Amino acid sequence: MPTVLVTGCDTGIGREFAVQYSKAGYDVVATYRDLANRLPDQAGMRHLALDVTDFAQFDAAKRELGDTPIDILLSNAGIGRDPGVLGKLDFAFVQRVLAVNTVGPLKLVDTFVDNVAASSERKLVFVTSRMGSIASNLSGAHYAYRASKAGLNAMGRSLAIDLYRRGILVTMLHPGWVATQGGGQGAALTPTESVAAMREVVRRPGNHETGSFFAYNGNILPW
Repeated sequence: MPTVLVTGCDTGIGREFAVQYSKAGYDVVATYRDLANRLPDQAGMRHLALDVTDFAQFDAAKRELGDTPIDILLSNAGIGRDPGVLGKLDFAFVQRVLAVNTVGPLKLVDTFVDNVAASSERKLVFVTSRMGSIASNLSGAHYAYRASKAGLNAMGRSLAIDLYRRGILVTMLHPGWVATQGGGQGAALTPTESVAAMREVVRRPGNHETGSFFAYNGNILPW
């Protein structure tokens, strides 16, 4: 069975990725900031604690998984809310957004890249955001969130170049406006709809598309 590791399975998109990949026949390693939020136990699903700002937990997860091949390493954990405005910014919060949304995914890859290289599918997937597109920013604000996702996109592009010779395909995905805690309940998509569409995007790209930035519907997005 192929294996997928998903971060941020406590709620929303990450949780839905774990559920859908499990139903599709993957062995799933679901990680949580708080294991009290774990999905129900079922065959083929493992549960690990992983706060992506806690590097000791990365080390523990690596010890737990050892050399297990990971076909899809799916970086989903993130902070979506960013209400700060100039003059009222909480810089501790700004630093946490960058730590979770940008530094955490890089540590994830650094920890498990050999597991991915040992697999059959060899895919790295980053759930990012259209708000990380500098070219598309016509409304300003959301400083920490925009910067964190622009940084994630830049990092993903570099990883695509650096890992190409190892046969690892890197994909950045914008999930759309999704009805989650971060997206709000007036959103256009449910987590089920967004994740089903993103899984199709993950499935189809070839090596020539590594490092691309896609919307959930497969459209290429500007940097």
